[in-house]
Amino acid sequence: MHATQFQPTRIAVFGEALVDQFSSGPVVGGAPFNVARHLAAFGMQPLTLSAVGIDAAAATVRAEFVRYGMRESGLQTLAHIQTGIVDVATDAAGGHVFSIRDDCAYDQIGMAALEVVQRELVPQGWLYFGTLALRAAASHQTWQALVTTHQGPTYFDLNWRANQVDRQIVLAALGASTVLKVNEEELAMLLSWDDVQHTSAPSTWQTGQTDTVIAEFIARFPKLERLIVTCGADGYASFDRHGRCDARGGVARAIQLVDTVGAGDAFSSVVLAGLLQDWPWTKILERANDFAAAICEVRGAVPASLDKYDSWTKSWK
Repeated sequence: MHATQFQPTRIAVFGEALVDQFSSGPVVGGAPFNVARHLAAFGMQPLTLSAVGIDAAAATVRAEFVRYGMRESGLQTLAHIQTGIVDVATDAAGGHVFSIRDDCAYDQIGMAALEVVQRELVPQGWLYFGTLALRAAASHQTWQALVTTHQGPTYFDLNWRANQVDRQIVLAALGASTVLKVNEEELAMLLSWDDVQHTSAPSTWQTGQTDTVIAEFIARFPKLERLIVTCGADGYASFDRHGRCDARGGVARAIQLVDTVGAGDAFSSVVLAGLLQDWPWTKILERANDFAAAICEVRGAVPASLDKYDSWTKSWK
């Protein structure tokens, strides 16, 4: 887990590493960094492409690199700008209200990321990204250069945050994607942009059936080979290049719900780990669904103790 020598990796993760600032204290987050931490715990040695400032939040983020034994070669340090912070307040109903600060380090991930990728990511490796780090020109330009030169497959987890990125950025990301993962609400939003009000209800999706609306959507993006939709308590569905549902699963067991923070990131991390290890596709999704459910039983996006990963990884052998 804490090796100091790293071999070239088959997975790079681009995007925000940040700190959620609760009244009780800071908690490290950011969807890409959640994915990267899980992958590190699974032994995948991800290359994390992000940026932090020189401040207390940066120290908190870097401590997670150490805890998970992760390579820091893709983490840029920017002296002139703050590390990403999300201010978290509690509303009257006891829920959380998230305020994402502007002008953060992950908005300025520089072109040095290309050199690190060329050196440390195998040419046919996977490149993961979301949308939040694409909101500002500097990081967006770096991402664009990465996906333009990248020879391998890409995994796009939409992770939509209202008022952070515009439609054209999302469409560009879709155009660069091999695998797209969205939740049910995000799929409805994407379809609405084409004036498609809805597809069939997820509860009606069945393995072996083709959804014509989804097929038409996928056909718009020539590189897109697979769409994964997570549906909360209704499980997940996977659609191939032709819009055929080739995997469908529900909630495998009753869970002791603590919170749903990071469940989607947990799902993506296992999908990527499974792709890297050539698991059967149906097994990948079953395990991703189970792991996401397990993360809903702990506080926050990752477990407090790395020992928690042992039971999951052992069950996958």
